[in-house]
Amino acid sequence: MSEPSDKIFDGIRAAALLEEACRTSPPDAARIEVVRELALDLRRQLEALSELEDATPDVLAEAAICCADLANLAACNAPDLLPESVPRATEAALLAARAVESLGPLVEARSEILSEDHAENLLRDVRSAVWRAGFAADLVEPST
Repeated sequence: MSEPSDKIFDGIRAAALLEEACRTSPPDAARIEVVRELALDLRRQLEALSELEDATPDVLAEAAICCADLANLAACNAPDLLPESVPRATEAALLAARAVESLGPLVEARSEILSEDHAENLLRDVRSAVWRAGFAADLVEPST
């Protein structure tokens, strides 16, 4: 398994953790059910990306964006979960954030093959994903 695939699989694992955390929510928590469905959708997207043979900069950037979305989804909803589910959501947020941090440099290194405009837009998207993932990590694990 290659390094990009490993990072995408980290995102898949994070989505599974969040989905599991939401599964144990109170039965009347409709919003948590929406979060669970979103985690499942992000997992499916990441699984589809992981099956592509060529990890192009576009594929890696899309994976980073999905992982950043996942990190924020987990971090912002962890406080509303049952206490026993919060550690799984926290772990999901941190795992997804680390995946984004690892995917960013891979996109940058591989973007040299792209046109200047394409590379510039892709790198802007990835920098945004890295920032959002860092924000999510700070939400669940603030520095002291």
